[in-house]
Parts: sequence; C-alpha cells; structure tokens
Amino acid sequence: MSTTPHPVAHDALVCVDAPGMAISGRDAQLRGHGVQGLYHDGRRTLSRNVLTIGGMEPEPLSGHVVAAGSVRYLAMRRFAADSTPDPALVVERTRHADGRERIVVRNTGRRPLRFPVELALGADLIPLDALRAGHRPTELPARVAAAGLGWSAPDGMSVRATAEPAPDTALAATATLRWDIGLDPARSWAVELRVVAEPGPGRPGPRAVSGQPPWAEPRVRCDDVRVAAWVAQGLRDLRALLVVPDPDLPTAPLPVVGAPWQLVPTGRDALWTARMLLPLGTRFAGGVLRLLAARQGTRSDPRGGEEEGRIPHTLGRVGDRVRYDCAGSTALFVTLLGEAWRWGLPAAETTALLPALGRALGHLSRTLGDRPGDFVRLGPEGPAPCELQAQTYEAALHGAALLDAHDLPGGGALRERAERLGVDFRKAFRAEDAAGEYYAAALDPTGRPITVASSAMAHLPGSGILDDTGSRAVARRLTAPDLDCGWGLRGTSARTPGYHPLAARGGVVRTHDTCVAAAGLAGTGHLDAAQRLFAGLLNAAPWFQYRMPEMHAGEQRAEGHAPVAHPLACRPLARAAGAILPVLVAFAGIRPDVPDGRVTVRPTGPLDVGELELRDLRIGGEPFTVRVNRAGQAIVEEAAAELQLAI
Repeated sequence: MSTTPHPVAHDALVCVDAPGMAISGRDAQLRGHGVQGLYHDGRRTLSRNVLTIGGMEPEPLSGHVVAAGSVRYLAMRRFAADSTPDPALVVERTRHADGRERIVVRNTGRRPLRFPVELALGADLIPLDALRAGHRPTELPARVAAAGLGWSAPDGMSVRATAEPAPDTALAATATLRWDIGLDPARSWAVELRVVAEPGPGRPGPRAVSGQPPWAEPRVRCDDVRVAAWVAQGLRDLRALLVVPDPDLPTAPLPVVGAPWQLVPTGRDALWTARMLLPLGTRFAGGVLRLLAARQGTRSDPRGGEEEGRIPHTLGRVGDRVRYDCAGSTALFVTLLGEAWRWGLPAAETTALLPALGRALGHLSRTLGDRPGDFVRLGPEGPAPCELQAQTYEAALHGAALLDAHDLPGGGALRERAERLGVDFRKAFRAEDAAGEYYAAALDPTGRPITVASSAMAHLPGSGILDDTGSRAVARRLTAPDLDCGWGLRGTSARTPGYHPLAARGGVVRTHDTCVAAAGLAGTGHLDAAQRLFAGLLNAAPWFQYRMPEMHAGEQRAEGHAPVAHPLACRPLARAAGAILPVLVAFAGIRPDVPDGRVTVRPTGPLDVGELELRDLRIGGEPFTVRVNRAGQAIVEEAAAELQLAI
C-alpha cells in the first residue's frame, strides 16, 4: 500500500444518502483516483467502474447532482463510419449514493448498431480515514458471483456488484462484466447495477433514516430568490446526512458531520445542527438531547477525556469507546436544552432531561472554577478560547433559567457566576489595533491575550456576554475589510502575519461562523452589520449551487470573480446546510417563550433581501407563519391560539 498527499474533492460530484456516498468526476467514470468511488459506512465499496462501448469510453457531455443522493451524467459515443456529426449513441447514467446505478444507451442514429458494452469494476474496501491519510491500496481479487462479481477483505467485510439484466460474460481475472448489444434506430437498452456491502462480523454501524425527516418542511418566500434556494438545498442535504447511530434509540437520528471527509456523527455538530433547526420544531433536538444524555460521561478517563457530566463528541459504533475530547459540547448541550424548552419542547421530555442537565452543569462549574478571573481552558494548562467563554456564559444563563423554572436549587448562584464571567471576560479579552477595539482570540496559558482579531468574535453578540459598548465594537470589527472579505467572515484578520486565504486554520471563510455572527448581530440590534456579512454568503451561494461548503477561500471579493472552495472542505456539511435558518429567524425578530405563553416578533428594520415570508415554522408544536414586509414590519399570519403575541 503506497501513500500520497491528502486527496482533494472540491471539484468532484458528491452525492450522499448517509451512510452511503458516491464521488466521481463529471465523466461518471470511477477510476480509483484519489477519493473517487462508492462508499458505505466509511468504507469504499467500489473503487473502479469504467464503462466502455465498442471498446472506447463515451465522450462526456454533462454531469450534475440532481438530488442530494443522486447524480446524472450524459455522454455520447460516435463511430468512424457515422455520416453525420450527430452522435450515434447517447448514454445516460444515473448513480445513487445507496449503491444503485442505471445506464441507458440510446441509438439516436439512422442505422442498426451492434456493439459490446463493458463495465470494468474494482474494489479495495479501504476505510475513508486511510484514504484521507494518503494511503493508496491495491484492488482486491474479484470472484464471479450470481449476475455479477464479488470481493472480500481480510477483516470479513465483503461487497457484491450485481446487474439486471445479467451480463453475457463475467470475467474475474479482469473484473469485467460484458453485454453484446444490438440496437435498431430509436431504440434503447438499459442495465441496472447494484452494489451491496456486507459488514461482516462485529457491531452494527449507523443505518439510514427512513420516512420523513424529524422536522417540519417550511415554505420560504423572499424577494431575493437566493434565500429560498439556499434553504431548500440545505434541508435536502441535511435529510441526506441523517443516520440512526444507536439501534436502541431509533427515534434519535443524528447528522453525520459532512461529505466526503467526515461521514460520522459527532456530538458538537449534532448539537449545532439541532439548534439551527429549532424553528422547524423540537422533535429533532429532543432526539439529539436524549441520545447524548444516554452517553454522558459517568467516570474519569483521561485517555478519552471522559468526566462526569461531560457530553460526548466522537460517538463511534455501538460498543466502541466514546470520546469526550471536544471543548464546548457540554455547554452546547445545556444551551440546546434551554432553547428547545423556549421553542416548546414538551414538558415530559424536558423533565426527563433534567438529571442530565444537572450533571452537565456540574461539569461546567468544575471546569470554570469559583475564583474571580477563572476562565474555561483547553486542558489544565491550555489556552482559554474566546468563543468557549461565550458558550459557557450562555449555557449558564440557560441552565439557571431551567433550574428556576423547575424549582431546582442553584439557579441564583449559577447566574451570579455567569455575570462574573462576563465582567472578567470584558476586561481580560479586550484588545485594540489600528482598526479599532476587538476581543482577543484567546488567552494564553499565562493569562495574556493572544491579540489576533478573528471570527471567534462571531460567537459573542448572540451569547449575551458583551455589554452594549462591546457589542458595537464587535459589530464594527467583524465588518472591517480585514475580516469581511465580501464572501463572508475570514477566520483571522488579513493583517495577521503569514495570513493566507486558503489556510484552513484562519484564512478561510466558514459558513457556520459567518451565519452565527449575522444571527447574533441581528438579534442585538446591529442589523446593518448582520446584513453585510450575510450578503457575502448570499453572493457566494449560487457559485456553489446553494450547497454551501464547510469553508471557502478568504480572497477579497472582486467583480466577475468566483469564490474558491477549499480543496479539503466537506460539501455538504451539516452545520453549513442549516446555518441560514437562525439568520432568517433573527432578521424576522422571532423570540419564542412557550413556557411563558408568548412569542415576540420584532424585526429591527427593513431587510436588504426585500420582503421575507417564513411559513410553517413550529412554535410550541403548532404552525407559525410570519411575513416581514419591505418596510421592516412584521405580520404574523398564523400562530397557536394560546400564544400571546408581542409585535
């Protein structure tokens, strides 16, 4: 097995229906190059699938993703004896992420044709992680199976490729299926290939979600048609990324992080995604909360980062070691529970999660400490990131509200500790450069600010940790040209020494961070700044066919230039697919408080995208529709009768 640099897929066609995935170039052929292939549960089940007709490959005409889980290709085959420039044969291939492919060959010429059709197949069954690390395996030996071919890996996993109609010839030595075809003019021939993997002995992997997704389907209308297009594509992608990781909790699906590189669910990404989808109902969030609470840390295990009350990050297969090595997941768990409660999570579900809430708050208290000036750090001697303080502050306030509402002790002390954290944060993290005041990306282990202006500030406005002065400063700083590149929010200031727009740890624009900033700024009254950042993403979205990537280059936007997808980005990514919804909710000024029986709808002004209508949202489990007219006024057109409206 040889090794090469990390493969790239930014220009590939990726279709996903988790746990299945297919990746190819625009010619439809799978040649085993890089990350090309069919995948199931993180293993490449088919690395090669090359079609030839009459001994030659068809000439590609087009290839595009037609749904989250399928890709359509069109090609032609010309012959030397053709008397016209028109193709003699037109070839259509439709490939699905679940391992199905249909090939249709049409005789569009004027004479009968006879020709062989061959599929040269290959399988290596390599894990995606190994491919990502640069390993390049050799293909496994094929064997003839009923109506096709099969392959087996040393660990017991096997895969079978079968065809309907069955091939006239199947050769194991060359792993080739062959049909001898005769076609009259205007007639067609079709074959369906199906690739099925058997995982072999061991624990079950995640399975696909059947039926409707666990959220309402909204109808979005906007004068700027790009808004509705992004929402629609994002929800299609999110549905395709869902899996059921635990067969004992079939009603608790989680999204995998993204395709192609992280086709596994993680706690942090599931929490962020569920939080974004709260306007579409609390069912999805409830499932995420139940599953993560079931795997909450119960003991001290330094190897995996487990501590009592800590929320897991990497879930793995059922029975695998669960890892807890992601800072912030526990705070996000508390915040999701608090926000889901506000959006109308049923009382019985909220009550059932209160023990998990108590354990999570206990972990946060131990992490934060009780002394003035204590901050949440990455390890005992690690830095204290800016966004982690904001997430902890926000979680503490949500936790205190939940404790108070359910007559549990500790709410007052928790709120007091949060306020002290806010005061300490505003003193310790404040920094200034030529562009003005900002908040440092982190404190180093000695407590000194790491004075880099970064997108970490995106998490501050919506968390409540800033006062009015700090909120205005962040609004100015996030929209300064060194951070706002016109396609969204750069990870670090372009003035930072060594800055490069394709640097994954700072130079790139991350869709999720930019949307968090826009939603937070809009929610704190800085609508102009919010709309400016959102406009950058909205300008980028059509270039990516509204399937927003995990990250794209932080190059300055210029007229006529396109944004550049990062070569190692996931696309689709769950957090990027759902990130637009909180922005639209913030633009509409929707703030639900179902436990108190009311919902506030107060937009902060006219929107640059024009009139915006959000129809069939869910508040308290009931449909909710609001329209923000061109003057920036809200008109609630549908709401639960028991909700008191404040407009």
